[in-house]
Amino acid sequence: MLKVIKPGIFSTIQDGRRTGHQQYGIITSGVMDSVAYRIGNALLKQSDKAAIEMTLNGGSFEFKKTTAFVLTGGMMHATLNNQLVPMYKVISAKAGDILTCETIINGARSYFCIAGGFLVDEILGSRSTYLKAKFGGYKGRALQPGDEIPYEETRIKYAAYQVNTKTFYEKAPIRILPGTEWQQFSRGMQTSFINQSYTISNKSDRMGYQLDSHKSIFLEKPLQLLSEAVTFGTIQLPPSGHPILLMADRQTTGGYPKIAQVITADLHRLAQLAPQQTLLFQLVSLEQAEEAYFELEQQLRLLEAVLK
Repeated sequence: MLKVIKPGIFSTIQDGRRTGHQQYGIITSGVMDSVAYRIGNALLKQSDKAAIEMTLNGGSFEFKKTTAFVLTGGMMHATLNNQLVPMYKVISAKAGDILTCETIINGARSYFCIAGGFLVDEILGSRSTYLKAKFGGYKGRALQPGDEIPYEETRIKYAAYQVNTKTFYEKAPIRILPGTEWQQFSRGMQTSFINQSYTISNKSDRMGYQLDSHKSIFLEKPLQLLSEAVTFGTIQLPPSGHPILLMADRQTTGGYPKIAQVITADLHRLAQLAPQQTLLFQLVSLEQAEEAYFELEQQLRLLEAVLK
């Protein structure tokens, strides 16, 4: 068992995601930053094992069994029995050891990956927490003090690799594709949407980022829409004129005009943006989006092969 001493601001159990059930209104959930999650599992020579996603602040945990773990994602100060723990490096822990994770200082989300993964119940093919429906993860909720999360005792020796991830998190605009209603917006609105900066609202969460801006974006003519499928990275435009950027816990369908879609290769960078941070968009072609995806996937698969 892993005993939760302090859970941090908001920590949940997540894995890759829950697939195959959106037609029934069941969201995918899953990790917000799939790159950090995949690298953490790769360092432990495994894939798609349940991890703890910590938001803005870490927490304190007591190991009850010998195991190995790794911290990835947003950089933070962490210690094991008051000894500094490096990020992106496998660390051995024994029964009674205390892991303390403090404020995330560069990014918004960090991942606590453990050998074999956290062994909460698998529901509909995933161990991810679905907060609204209150199932998955640990009792369908965020972690609380006193929770005890099961894991297997592990005594495997791991090579002391430490991965440099700077190339995965370059400071650059978030790249987007035109949404299905892009052409319904005037040229002036399209230009304003692309050229201005946005601030992530404090109301943002795993469901979506509310984006504040100086100039509202709106349709010049009313548009009647049926609810359509949405996905991670869909940017909707509600009547307020301030975009909503859908994230991992998004609903399965939406009825607002979809002005743009964040490309898959930039979703992990988007996940590391915190409230009150600003972001810029860059419009790219489908060919550029595909090239960026293939490049990212090639880098990750090469890393996973090297660490295997």
